[in-house]
Amino acid sequence: MGYSMSIKSKFCPECGKTVKNLYESNCIDCYAENSKVKIPNKKNVLFCVKCEQIFNKGFWTNGDSNKILLDRIKKSVILPEKEKLISVRFGEDESSIKIKSKLESELIVRDVKGKFEVKKYCCPACSREMGVDYLAKLQLRSKDPNFVENALNYIRSSKPKISKVEYVAAGADIYLVNQQIARQASRRIKKHFNCHIKASYKAYGWDKEKDRPKQRITILLKQKERN
Repeated sequence: MGYSMSIKSKFCPECGKTVKNLYESNCIDCYAENSKVKIPNKKNVLFCVKCEQIFNKGFWTNGDSNKILLDRIKKSVILPEKEKLISVRFGEDESSIKIKSKLESELIVRDVKGKFEVKKYCCPACSREMGVDYLAKLQLRSKDPNFVENALNYIRSSKPKISKVEYVAAGADIYLVNQQIARQASRRIKKHFNCHIKASYKAYGWDKEKDRPKQRITILLKQKERN
């Protein structure tokens, strides 16, 4: 494969156009049409309609869903040899993208068909929350009427999914869908509010994939009385 270039005009055998330069024996337009871009015909990003987080690199996180989708598409584009990628943009709808590249001094624009979309979804945490399900319960107990609200501030700082809050005598029960965040929050509350802490587990089903019981954790945080 070579590029024939000359000061003299050249004839494109594909379309009959007279041009200054030929690329693989064709004008730049015919070259762009005949040389193929390799790209998966389907790419998507999962977007949670409830918490508005995106599933990216194995985690649910904040971000721009369109930007993440374009980044994924861009990383998967394989151009013909010697072309340099300039940009990847969405077309008029989800069935195409516009790829701009450069070959020497020539700008090439291709419309590539496929299915590229942001899929609306409900993440597992929000699904559990909508069902008022939970995997961890923090039992906050104290004679101090301000303890619950102060402790809740520490819990909310981790931006957890809180299924519900039940106020009871001398405290509240906080239902969470993330056990790791519950443990982290309980350690912070214990440290800052001088609490006794006790954890217990209760099975609520069977995890077929891991072949072991599914467990909920209950963590009791009882503030020590001041002398």
